[in-house]
Amino acid sequence: MKKLFALVLSLCLLGSFALAEENAITWDQVAPAVEASGVEGDFVTLDQLGLKLWIPAGLLETEFSEEDAAAGRLALYMAEDQSGYLVIDAVHVDDMTLDQAVENTKATGMKDVEVVNTNGLTGVSYVNEAADTYSLSLVDTNSNIINFSMGPVSSDPENVKTVFSFIMASLQPAE
Repeated sequence: MKKLFALVLSLCLLGSFALAEENAITWDQVAPAVEASGVEGDFVTLDQLGLKLWIPAGLLETEFSEEDAAAGRLALYMAEDQSGYLVIDAVHVDDMTLDQAVENTKATGMKDVEVVNTNGLTGVSYVNEAADTYSLSLVDTNSNIINFSMGPVSSDPENVKTVFSFIMASLQPAE
């Protein structure tokens, strides 16, 4: 019953996560739901981005190829059995604004495109059905799009969505 309550609480909190900036969410709001859910994890710092985020214990930092690094891959976390992953990529796009990112995301056929604000960082969340991922894209001041994607969604849509929402709610500037 306690886990059911935690799941309902987390889904209520996560529903507000996907709203516009006036309904911003913070890690402090979500942390109790994460704790109550029993999902364990730790914060990691992405020094090259000046950001930190919470990674579930089941996702392990994984090496990736030099080609992926050259294409903008910053980090890869994978389940030991390779059943799930979180990938973080950066792409340089000249003079991209948040509004343009929203329009481009919609124009490429992504689903559930929404502007979100987590811990003061504003981005675009969406579902990429072709890649079978939930994604969040941040546009930084250097015209880079930092993309966080987790999948496969089809393996367990609600669980993947919940864990991805926990991760995205944790995303914040490194101290």
